[in-house]
Amino acid sequence: MRLNIHRKERTRLAPNLDNRAEGSGDAADLPPHRTICRGGWRTKLLLFLLSALLCVVCAEVAARAFWRLRYGVPLRHPDRLLYAFYPELEQVDRARPTHGDAFYDILFLGASTLHKDWGQVEQSLREQLAYHGYRNVRIFNLAQSSQTSRDSWLKYAALDEARFELVVFYDGINEARANNVPPEQFREDYTHYSWYKMVNTLAPYHGTASFALPYTLRYLAIGMQYVLTRHRYVPTNYPRKDWMHYGRDPRSAVSFKHNLDAILDLATRRGDRVLLMTFATYAPKDYSLEAFKAKRLDYGLHYDALHFTPLEMWGAPKHVLATVAVHNDIVRSLAAQHAGVLFVDQARLMAGSARYFNDPCHFTVIGSAQFVENLLEVLLPSLQSK
Repeated sequence: MRLNIHRKERTRLAPNLDNRAEGSGDAADLPPHRTICRGGWRTKLLLFLLSALLCVVCAEVAARAFWRLRYGVPLRHPDRLLYAFYPELEQVDRARPTHGDAFYDILFLGASTLHKDWGQVEQSLREQLAYHGYRNVRIFNLAQSSQTSRDSWLKYAALDEARFELVVFYDGINEARANNVPPEQFREDYTHYSWYKMVNTLAPYHGTASFALPYTLRYLAIGMQYVLTRHRYVPTNYPRKDWMHYGRDPRSAVSFKHNLDAILDLATRRGDRVLLMTFATYAPKDYSLEAFKAKRLDYGLHYDALHFTPLEMWGAPKHVLATVAVHNDIVRSLAAQHAGVLFVDQARLMAGSARYFNDPCHFTVIGSAQFVENLLEVLLPSLQSK
C-alpha cells in the first residue's frame, strides 16, 4: 500500500520535472545557480560597505578615546584638539569672558616668567589692582614654560569667542633657542622643532573638526616622521653643542615679528586692548656656566634642579642676549606703530639690578613687585580714564 502511494507521487511529479528540464522561458524556470549568483554580489558589496563603515566608526571611537585618555580632549568635542597641547585654554572656554560681563578680564600671553611657579607677577598684579580699588579683576594666565610667541599666537587665535579688556604680551628669550640650527634647516614657523611640527599641523583642526580620526592619522604620521628624522630637529632640552654657533644669527626676529603682528591684528578685530613689554634679562659681567652652577653669582636663588635655567639653556650667552635685544627692538617698533597699544619698557626699567632676578630672566619677589609696578604706571591711567 505504501509502495503504491510513492509510485503515484513520483508519476505525478515527473511531468513537472520534464518541463523544467525542457525549459518554458519563464523567470521562475531559470537555473537555480544563476539566481544565487545575481543576488550574491549585491550581498557581498553590502556586507563590505557595512564592514568598512563599522571599521571607520570603531577607528573614530578609538581615536576619541586616545585623545581623551591621554590628553583630556572631550569625547563629544573633538574640535577642542588644542587642549592636548595647551590645556590652559579650557579654563578660558569655561569662563567665557566677554566685553560685556561684570569683570575686568586680563589675558597673560608668555612663558615661564609670568607663570606662578616661577614668580609672583600674577599674584602681585591682583593685589595691586585690588589695592587701587579694582576688585572685579580676572586674570587668565596662559603663560607656560619654554613656549614662544608662536604658542602665544596659536593660543590667542584658539580663543575665538573670548574677549578681554587687556591682553598682556611678554615673550622674547625662548625664541633664541630656535636659532641654534643650520640655516638650511631653520623654518620661520619653527617646524624645525618637533613640538611646532605637530602643533602647527594640528592647530587648524581646533574649533573646526567634526571627527578625530583625520587629525589622529596626521598625528601618527608626524610621530613616525620624527622617529625616522630626529637628528634634524632642535633638541627639546639644551641646544646641540655643535649647532650653538649658528645662534649668532637672530633669524628668529622675522618669526617673532610675524607672530606679534598676528596677535595685534587679531586683537584689533576683537576689540581687545594690548599691553606690550620688552623682555628684561640680567647677566653679571662675571657670568659663566660654572659660576652659575656653583651659585657664585649675585642672582637670588639660582633656582633648584627643577628650575635650572642658565643662559646656556637657550644658546651661547652673548648670542642669547643679542637676540633678546633684537626682539625688544621689534616690540618697541610695533608698539609705536599701533595706536591704542600700551607699552612698558621693562628691559630698560629693570636693567642692571641683581635684586630683581633669580637667574637670567626669572624674577625674585622684589622683581615681581617691581615688574608689576612698572606695568601699573601705564595701566592705571588708562583704567582711570574709563
